[in-house]
Amino acid sequence: MMKATLITRCLMFAGLVSSLPAAHASGTWFEARNDAMGGTGVASSKYGAAPLLNPALLTKSEPGDNLSIILPTVGAQVSDPDNLQDGFDNVKHAWDNLENASGTGNSASSATELRKSLTDISGHSGRADAGAGVVIAVPNDTLPFALVIKGWGQAKARAEVSNSDLAYLDAAGAGLVQPDETALNSLSSRAEGVAALVSEYGIAMAHHFMLGGIPVSVGITPKFQRVDTWNYNVAINNYSTSDFRSGDWKRSESGANVDLGFSADLTPEWTIALAGQNLVARSVDTREVNDLQDNFKIRPQATAGTAWSNGLVTFAADVDMTPASGFTSDEKRQYAGVGAELNAWSWAQLRAGYRADMRNSDNNVVTAGIGISPFDVVHLDLTGMAGTDRTYGAVAQLAVTF
Repeated sequence: MMKATLITRCLMFAGLVSSLPAAHASGTWFEARNDAMGGTGVASSKYGAAPLLNPALLTKSEPGDNLSIILPTVGAQVSDPDNLQDGFDNVKHAWDNLENASGTGNSASSATELRKSLTDISGHSGRADAGAGVVIAVPNDTLPFALVIKGWGQAKARAEVSNSDLAYLDAAGAGLVQPDETALNSLSSRAEGVAALVSEYGIAMAHHFMLGGIPVSVGITPKFQRVDTWNYNVAINNYSTSDFRSGDWKRSESGANVDLGFSADLTPEWTIALAGQNLVARSVDTREVNDLQDNFKIRPQATAGTAWSNGLVTFAADVDMTPASGFTSDEKRQYAGVGAELNAWSWAQLRAGYRADMRNSDNNVVTAGIGISPFDVVHLDLTGMAGTDRTYGAVAQLAVTF
């Protein structure tokens, strides 16, 4: 069973070493096939991945399918335009040099070095999305169902440098003051970061029927949802990704939520679909630290999708009708994606796509991936993503079908 601590480490590593997306896409899932196809999947997902995006697609199994297990899917996307972690490391190194030089009369150059390091990092930020999931799907003609366990989250870090610190270091560099331990401990520049991890445990179900001669499916996923938030705020020389996970910065809330899905096969090849995730809006405050507090909003999210597939080639497109979940301190994100897959006799797959943020709040990314599926039983899928401003991501997934 997927442990929350494992997801947390994945999130913190991806999110707070460089920083965090939307990840990925809409932020609530990572799935290698769909991510490689531009973050689509509302109409094009295989039945085994359907509970992650659109439970209605659980009815899309093939004759002879008895079970699908994703164990697991793991992904992360990092955007670090300012090389933030190196900046924090430079500040710490320069700070230590100044501490060691304090009281020796040779601190001017060290003060100048620290001022430069602080100036270089001032206002810089980074962000990341990460997620993991396990799905066990059981197809049948009456009521296909699935157990879905997933964790998804966001994190961001930022350097806040005070003008008073720069003025003090200017004076120290000019020899007007001699730095000591008390003065250095009084500097007010901060490293700030917030993160949210959402852990979900649900049962997805779907039903297939005819409506006006058109095959239609509906699905629902009632789920238990836990939201952990972190509000990290320390002196800029004390920034540490390992400390970020400490309970000193953490606050948690739990509750229920639900996903809904709909799909219709207008022709044997052409599907349209609509998915609604997290229909119960939630607002979770972070812990207040040094008079600073943020809020993570789980927003009801509707996504429309369409897909065309003849078994050999698949084309897909998704459009978010509402903004993605996120912190209130962030600009809202809302995505559109397109993608395609070439399937070679169900033994190997090539995929590519493109995902754009329609609100211009996040970086657009190009996506690509491969799948290896011997005998159409064991499925190994790998995906890579790349975008502007040092944005990179990867997803790895192992699945079996019987």
